[in-house]
Amino acid sequence: MGTPTDEAYSEELSYLAAYAHDDWLGFSVLVGSVGTLLGKGHTAREQTRLLPRIVGDLLARGAAAGDLTDDLDQPFEAWGTGTVETVSRIAGAIDGLGRLPESGDVCWFTVPNPPPRP
Repeated sequence: MGTPTDEAYSEELSYLAAYAHDDWLGFSVLVGSVGTLLGKGHTAREQTRLLPRIVGDLLARGAAAGDLTDDLDQPFEAWGTGTVETVSRIAGAIDGLGRLPESGDVCWFTVPNPPPRP
């Protein structure tokens, strides 16, 4: 495989979006999805080219990028940046790693819960 089909990409993105709704989504899961979509034999550089697209599409589906905190009342702090800035920040951080990111590297993703109604 080299380029994922639209159908395969859509299915994998749906899986990742559902994951982000239910739990903290880390990069080990995203990297696994890239491996699924591209197949075996691709370099880390080839794999990292697909990550920004996935991140942008996750953000478009309501996920937020941010950091986990020690605050039990607010365990996730979204970066609060727009899509372009967030994708750029993540791409730069991945380039700086010099390897594929793992969960705990760069950031986490989740779909923030709406605030409770009064």
